[in-house]
Amino acid sequence: MKKFIILSAKLWPLLVLGLIIRLVLMPITLHPDIWAVSFAQNIFAFKGIINIYDYLGNLPVDSVLAVNYGRNFFTYPPLAYFTLGFFGLLLKPLFNADFFINLAANLPNILDDGRLFWHLFLTKLPYLFFDFGILFLLNDYFQEEKKKKLAVMLWIFNPVVLYTSYMIGQFDIIPVFFTVLALLLVKKKKFVWAAVSLGVGGAFKMYPLFFLPFLAFSEGKKIKDIFKILLVGALPYFLSILPFLGSVNFRQTVLLSNQSQKMLFAKMPVSGAEYLSVFVVLYIFLVGISFLKKIELWKWFLAVLLLFFSVTHYHPQWFLWLSPFLVFFWVDYPRFRIFPVSLFFCWFLILLLFEPSLSVSLFAPISYSLNEVMPLSDFLSRYYDVFQLKSIIRSIFAGVSLFIFWINLDE
Repeated sequence: MKKFIILSAKLWPLLVLGLIIRLVLMPITLHPDIWAVSFAQNIFAFKGIINIYDYLGNLPVDSVLAVNYGRNFFTYPPLAYFTLGFFGLLLKPLFNADFFINLAANLPNILDDGRLFWHLFLTKLPYLFFDFGILFLLNDYFQEEKKKKLAVMLWIFNPVVLYTSYMIGQFDIIPVFFTVLALLLVKKKKFVWAAVSLGVGGAFKMYPLFFLPFLAFSEGKKIKDIFKILLVGALPYFLSILPFLGSVNFRQTVLLSNQSQKMLFAKMPVSGAEYLSVFVVLYIFLVGISFLKKIELWKWFLAVLLLFFSVTHYHPQWFLWLSPFLVFFWVDYPRFRIFPVSLFFCWFLILLLFEPSLSVSLFAPISYSLNEVMPLSDFLSRYYDVFQLKSIIRSIFAGVSLFIFWINLDE
């Protein structure tokens, strides 16, 4: 209870305002990808299916799901499925089973179903627990009262949090929670539990697993400590996927999915068939530097993600992974706040140049005509090469990222 009291009286009204903003956005914004989350909840809570991958992979070719969405649309690891399914089970009395059927059969026209608002609200509701959990983790992480207040305020009104969790409706907030928890555990000298936290986060989305070597080199005093941290951190991920490794559908859908390979697309050819992966080369370089240079752990986490976003054609909602570390940077480096602002601006421009379903069309539940908006990229292509424009934006992002890394390293 004491940690809640630490939040000053001035912050509680802002917390309430932040909650109201979230509650308003939840039922009125829709991205088509939310059907994957919805079906995971439905299949687990209403049908009791344990292996979603084989269930989808073995659907008849003429089934509604197979015809409308294919049989490999759930590309997330098992822990994501079970967690979403668990919340679906808790909220089962509030969900409408008939609506799931309509969603599966009639997604293009789902805006005509008056039950949509309530369904969107319930589907996004679990994210509030992890979102506000991060808020209190940030409050506990910083010691100075001024920094506490700044970090909490930045998170309450973080547009990337609002966008990813409450507009897009994706569950990226969950692995983000476990990465921030890991940093707090490190600060409390609980290194093994920090590794476990990263491993659990990696069982939702794999990116926290890339942080493990930095935790091991930063806090492992001996070789055996380093290997212990690496092993303990990897264990939650491997235990979560172990029961499904025998499934061909799981291996093809999750382990070999296009999304998991995106970081390898940037490459330097060394022959007609072989290449150097830019991400792998620079990631190994960062790991090597971390063995020699001791800086705060969050700065290594930030560096890894800046590298990832600099060389990857990422989905806009993934930018949430980076958000807590930009909060750390904003709080600790007031002189250089222009740089996280620049990164956000680059992200926002990239977002606008995606299809409208990721921007204005999100509000189609309250105005159907927004589904008819012409993509900004189509409009700009009449006057300029949009791919060149996006390439310049990504290059600016990479350049700013490099400078931020240099600032962190030169402390």
